[in-house]
Amino acid sequence: MNIPPVGNTLHVKPIALGTWAMGGSTASWGRVDDRESIAAIHQAIDLGVNLIDTAPIYGQGHSETVVGNAIQGRRDRVILATKCGLTFPRSPDDPPTRCLSRQRVIDECEASLRRLRTDTIDLYQCHWPDPSTPISETMSALTELLTQGKIRAIGLSNYAVQELSTAREFGPVHYVQSLFSMLHRRAADELVPYCLEHGIGFLAYSPLAKGLLTGKFDATSIFEGIRANDVDFVGSRYRRNLRLVDALRPIARSFGASVAQLVVAWTIAQPGITAAIIGAKRPSQVVENTGSASWPINDEIRNRVDHVLSEANREP
Repeated sequence: MNIPPVGNTLHVKPIALGTWAMGGSTASWGRVDDRESIAAIHQAIDLGVNLIDTAPIYGQGHSETVVGNAIQGRRDRVILATKCGLTFPRSPDDPPTRCLSRQRVIDECEASLRRLRTDTIDLYQCHWPDPSTPISETMSALTELLTQGKIRAIGLSNYAVQELSTAREFGPVHYVQSLFSMLHRRAADELVPYCLEHGIGFLAYSPLAKGLLTGKFDATSIFEGIRANDVDFVGSRYRRNLRLVDALRPIARSFGASVAQLVVAWTIAQPGITAAIIGAKRPSQVVENTGSASWPINDEIRNRVDHVLSEANREP
């Protein structure tokens, strides 16, 4: 459901491109080639994708640099979305820390503008809540950047309803980004309805669950990097997820679609979902996933998928 957010003129198409893997290390995402990444971005833009989502923490600025290089000559066709609030770790073993102080937000914005090679960020998002900084301070910095024209819209990522509601007391929030997929539908309980009620766009990240819902994995798959530490890829939970994917295969096949296309089409058809952010490292992945935008979910497909999800919920 593509709804225009209040207070700005960003009109996001239902499939967006995520660039986490483009900035990631080989240890996290396997082989990543900048030339393929740029080709994937060009392919997405040529197929009508208009929002590209990145963040400084993706490769410590590398993802933003790749995106900045890719959009030269195409800037007017792109809604640039990036984030702030996570500090670069000192070593690969250290987790990033959260910081959304006023000065940090402003400094990060300037650094992102340089890496993205642009003078305006269309959607600037707090990556995660920072409990050590008052939300009023963070929102003050964001609204200042908005007034200066350095950003066009404010977004919050990974925020709960109460945190979102509090933030809106100190400034506008135009978009929310949160985890949402067939495996993780908690956002549909409160967060998505809140966004619908208040005219806030909702960007669903990880709708394909790090590739698990594409159907490319099986019981013999061995995982390294980012997937190895994900509970969805381990033990009985992984086996249950594979059964869900297997149940989706005949539905997708009967309508001439891949499992990934079915999953993405189902995601963007959910009430309140403005767009699904699909990660990709190469053009072929972009081509398959963007095909979902023109693949409507009718009542028959919806009922069959809902039945599969209901049965999966009953499994131990």
